[in-house]
Amino acid sequence: MKKVLVFDGIAQKAIDYLKENNLTVVSNKQSRDSDFLDNQDADAIILMMHQIAEPILNQLNNLKIIARYGVGYDNVNLEDAKSHGVVVTNTPGANATAVAETAVMHMLMAGRYFYQERQSITGESLKPQKGQEITGKTVGIIGFGAIGQKIDELLSGFNVNILAYARHAKTVRNGRMASLEEIYKQSDFIILALPATPETTHMIDETVFKKMKNTAVLVNIARGAVIDEPALINALQDGEIASAGLDVVTEEPATKDNPLLKMPNVFVTPHIAAKSIEAFDSVGLAAAKEVVRVLNNEKPLNQVN
Repeated sequence: MKKVLVFDGIAQKAIDYLKENNLTVVSNKQSRDSDFLDNQDADAIILMMHQIAEPILNQLNNLKIIARYGVGYDNVNLEDAKSHGVVVTNTPGANATAVAETAVMHMLMAGRYFYQERQSITGESLKPQKGQEITGKTVGIIGFGAIGQKIDELLSGFNVNILAYARHAKTVRNGRMASLEEIYKQSDFIILALPATPETTHMIDETVFKKMKNTAVLVNIARGAVIDEPALINALQDGEIASAGLDVVTEEPATKDNPLLKMPNVFVTPHIAAKSIEAFDSVGLAAAKEVVRVLNNEKPLNQVN
């Protein structure tokens, strides 16, 4: 029987589906290179966040597919995988609702300083200024795939004007497609919902912050690498933008000495946008189905390399 390496705690629905398709499932923490190299006969991997590149791939001679448990795939070297004939897939749309809801939450928390206000109950007030409402505002969404489109849908009740940016034109429920320049200059809220790639790494830098409104709220539910973090800290300190809501930062897990955690105009969560019961099951099953397709010599639905 063919063997699939998964991570401890994977959704049971994914395990059940793999076994129903006559695959052997083995599990470990996927926290060290040795967790992979101890399973050199694996035909497939359902991968969380560990980095996979040549040193590991070179020793997994049976490997046919790496199925990322989520949308981002920046922890897999796509060229190395391709050179070894390994298909890399992701699960776009499977966690879109959970991530989109998190984006809206960050808009509210960062826009209205709710967390900072709550701290005043215990005498730990971070002295925020008055926050702003979402209703009637212009919201820029950079990255308009399944998650970006779901954010657009969820914001329908707020009577917002959406400016959306993507490589290809798409229907925008509450607004229109726009250029990055328009989004930077016109938006009251800017939401990052795009993958981290060589082209998008540090795309939000010092130059971009100077284009934004001083009242702008920046929300990142994408990847920390998309933002130049020192430039973000300076922009927040200098009043170039009003506040930020971040589910991701450059170094994860976030360290206690990250200055963003102590700033009075920042709200941070520990990369939990997709952490819901429904999303976990949906993503797991989607990844498992990609594994079965590839091991059955069928074309995957969401190959990224």
